[in-house]
Amino acid sequence: MRIRKSMLVLALVFALLPVSSALAASDFTGTAAMMNIGMGARALGMGGAHIAVADDASVIYYNPAGLALVDGINVTSLYTSQYGAAGYLALGIAGRNIGGAILRLDASGIEETDEFGNTIGTFGVVETTAMAGYGRTVIPDLSIGGAIKYYQQTLPKNSGQGLTADIGLLYELTESKVMIGAVGRNLLGTVTYSGGSKDAFDRAFGFGVSFEPMDNLLIAGDAVLENGFTGKVGAEYRFRQMAVRAGGSFGEGQTCLTIGAGFAVTNFDIDYAYQHHSTLPDSHRLSLSMKF
Repeated sequence: MRIRKSMLVLALVFALLPVSSALAASDFTGTAAMMNIGMGARALGMGGAHIAVADDASVIYYNPAGLALVDGINVTSLYTSQYGAAGYLALGIAGRNIGGAILRLDASGIEETDEFGNTIGTFGVVETTAMAGYGRTVIPDLSIGGAIKYYQQTLPKNSGQGLTADIGLLYELTESKVMIGAVGRNLLGTVTYSGGSKDAFDRAFGFGVSFEPMDNLLIAGDAVLENGFTGKVGAEYRFRQMAVRAGGSFGEGQTCLTIGAGFAVTNFDIDYAYQHHSTLPDSHRLSLSMKF
């Protein structure tokens, strides 16, 4: 029975790959790119490799199938100054089977110039995404889930909004402490702007594996296809109340290296991640999380 379920999971994952290649290649412009920043300094400290990790509120962002595995009530938050240009805030809450999250990117004080390069004022750009998700174990060790996302962008002269959705699955190999995950993001919908134009959301497809080769050590890897291929790898080691993390993201001629650390106090976690980007400024990420 376990072999048959494993074959089912792998068949579903590999069936998505040729479809994802065609869809990802169909749009080379970015739409709602703020959805790619992430949620939680723990995941970002591991290079963003979190599709097959399901033990905190960030699952609604990385793979909503993980909502079926959440114990108790989990709350997580993230703040970063994205490349020193915009403030980004994420807040998520998840319980068994259900969860919700909000992402907000705010870039204010941007200089506006005329055709001669003279500064004539300032303006701001605000992007917000609200998410609601549900996950359920459908057969032993196999969970599926989905999330609906509402996106809104506010510009001085042209605003837009739209709905899209994610679908994911997770399979647990309990005896070997391995998890396999797959997710499709932004699978439908368009952003409709007040000026009358429309842009399709950028579809993304990911496959992830995580395993624990020894107590307190977690290793994870993701492969993501979105207008090109990106590989993500990361590791976390916990000892007592402390955790240390490292990882990286590689693709399309760009490399991001990350390190992170965490500290737990009773039901609270404080996590920090530092990202070094090969071309863009470095970023610092801070999270506060709670479980009860």
